[in-house]
Amino acid sequence: MGSVEIRHLAEADAEAYHRVRLRALRDHPDAFGRAYEEAQSLAEMAEEFRSRHDGEASFILGALAAGELLGTVGCSRDHGLKNRHKALIWGMYVAPEARGRGVGRALLEAAIDRARAWPGLEQLTLGVAVHNQPARALYRECGFEAFGLERRCLKLADRYIDEEHMVLFLERVPV
Repeated sequence: MGSVEIRHLAEADAEAYHRVRLRALRDHPDAFGRAYEEAQSLAEMAEEFRSRHDGEASFILGALAAGELLGTVGCSRDHGLKNRHKALIWGMYVAPEARGRGVGRALLEAAIDRARAWPGLEQLTLGVAVHNQPARALYRECGFEAFGLERRCLKLADRYIDEEHMVLFLERVPV
């Protein structure tokens, strides 16, 4: 696989990101809240990179090797005055051919580091399908802890998916 570069994706990466995102939604409908049929068009995605994922309160990171996008993770900060201390990790995906090589860990650690730089951010949250043991293990190894279970979080045509909600406290605050 060679060396992997983790970097902030921008509008110029929209086409590669769109391809990877469509693959993730198509191949793993049980892992994402958005259905393949609801995926954004390439034009919509490019506009989101331009207007939203600039790093100020939202970003998407990519793992690239030899110019090929192998994985992605997003992070978006809440905007309200009472919720600005929280951000959501979303859209974590590593292509099957790149799994088991530390790409997911590198993406997640880079997202955590980048989010830590946001002033006043205290915690990261995420949701993960209960049956996705490798992802749950990675999140725990990176310091996330479970705080809830949402039964029947996602409804597919043939089954429901339960989701575990996890949090990583970036700094311990006295309660």
